[in-house]
Amino acid sequence: MGEVCSITKVYRFSAGHRLYLKGISDEENWRIFGKCTNPKGHGHDYYIEVKIRGEIHPETGMVIDIGKLDELMKDVIDELDHKRLDVEVPYFRDFQPSGENIAKYMWSSIKPRLKSGELYHLKLWETQNNYFEYFEEDD
Repeated sequence: MGEVCSITKVYRFSAGHRLYLKGISDEENWRIFGKCTNPKGHGHDYYIEVKIRGEIHPETGMVIDIGKLDELMKDVIDELDHKRLDVEVPYFRDFQPSGENIAKYMWSSIKPRLKSGELYHLKLWETQNNYFEYFEEDD
């Protein structure tokens, strides 16, 4: 890759989840996850920053068509938006719906659908004070 440019776009969705480990006591789950193990779950307004990088197309002057990125992200977000992740999304029945795993899930949902540019970095804000970053490192 020669000259590279990146674009970052921010999207929003809301979802609920419960963090807990099957097979251990409620007390032990509380010790590990605190209030995040509430049996009724809890929710967040997530913000996701998606960074795409690539060469600037000589005719369009863009790395990626923003409209196509918006369509792709709508499909990915619709899978999670206003859902109780650990109950309604099959992936999270097997994997803890932690911020780290939500970021990983979104990465694996976005990357194969991307037709131009390269998914370079993903940042998932769970609260105004914490976020999770997901990216692939070169070997």
